[in-house]
Amino acid sequence: MQTAIALRELFSAEGRRDPYPFYAGLHRLGQAAPLDPAVDRYSVVVHGYEAIEKLTRDPVFRMLDAAYLDRLDGRDMPLWRRRRSLQVLQQTVFFLNPPDHTRLRRPLAQAFTARRMAALEPAIVRLIDRRLDQVEEAGAGGRTVDFMKLFAYPVPSDVIGELVGVPEEDRAWFPPRSEPFSLVLEPGPQNWRYLQAGDAAAVELTGYFEKLVAARTAEPRDDLTSSLLGSRASGAAEFSDEELVANLIGVYNAGFLTSVHSIGNGLILLMDRPSHRAELRDRPEVAAAYVEEILRYKTPVQFGVRYAAEDTEVMGVPVPAGGEALVLLGAANRDPRRFPDPDVFDPHRPDNHTMSFSVGPHYCLGAALSKLEIQLALPMLLRRFPKLALAGPPRTLDLMTFHGYQEIPITIA
Repeated sequence: MQTAIALRELFSAEGRRDPYPFYAGLHRLGQAAPLDPAVDRYSVVVHGYEAIEKLTRDPVFRMLDAAYLDRLDGRDMPLWRRRRSLQVLQQTVFFLNPPDHTRLRRPLAQAFTARRMAALEPAIVRLIDRRLDQVEEAGAGGRTVDFMKLFAYPVPSDVIGELVGVPEEDRAWFPPRSEPFSLVLEPGPQNWRYLQAGDAAAVELTGYFEKLVAARTAEPRDDLTSSLLGSRASGAAEFSDEELVANLIGVYNAGFLTSVHSIGNGLILLMDRPSHRAELRDRPEVAAAYVEEILRYKTPVQFGVRYAAEDTEVMGVPVPAGGEALVLLGAANRDPRRFPDPDVFDPHRPDNHTMSFSVGPHYCLGAALSKLEIQLALPMLLRRFPKLALAGPPRTLDLMTFHGYQEIPITIA
């Protein structure tokens, strides 16, 4: 089948590095296409903007929760229950369905209100300024520095750490553990390579947040961890200690890795487009529009997966009960039916509502925070370092879970 061939190519090294030509081929097939079960684990690939919006709002399509994975495996001890990373992930709001999803999402959402984001903005500016100072010091005299290591990773880690309550001195500890933990979701036949590192990271992350919960239980502060503990103590929220720790891990990871790669993606896009770079530097009021286009043009997380709870269809493509749908968010953001000239980077694109943070009940909790970080970070960076330049070719991640850069060498003078 033509679609199955396209999907195999998407999971190849070349497809992971640059999936957009493959997405263009999928768009020529319509908004969704059936897959050959002899070739792929998925029943359907969904790549059109309208189709993904329909699917993610349809209660028939559900997250791959513990009950589904148990039925799928069928053994007394399913494989996922023997992997510590998957055990943790399956307790987070990202993999739950109602009523558990609703029960846990409601108290978490209180941390991401518009009022809370506005209150955080001065702290975000302070954290960005501090990291810019470090870049300036490291890049003095024309020395080459790694933008990802010195800026794109630390800034979002600082911000989500501030929100969650992770002390400043501990934040550098997280990236080497958070990324391996998240990569257990990487699709394709090589997934097994990531499980061992992900399991080890899950053990360390669990141990860290268990200690943080104990510390905030003894001495509450103005942070998300203390707020969740207070909500539970008052009866306003209901969750176990294990669920609390798992969701703190999930929020921390999701709260900074998307921003990390969007900041890196944004820098590369701007370096290739001097007029856009100058506009963003000189007109910070357009930053929000730039962020939306960065997220659309180079989507940081490319895919999601849902299963059908009963026989159904997506845009005329039948999906059997228990069948899985591969949901290509990155493809939806390049759908020519929704975005004219989708391969053109245009920050002034009208009605630019992207799929980068999904839609519906599982719309990303931290979307507003992530966008705020990026729209503050990039203009501040460009104003501080007007001579910023690439010092060599960037190194890509070549992943579907995160689409961005592992290393970006720069000079600032």
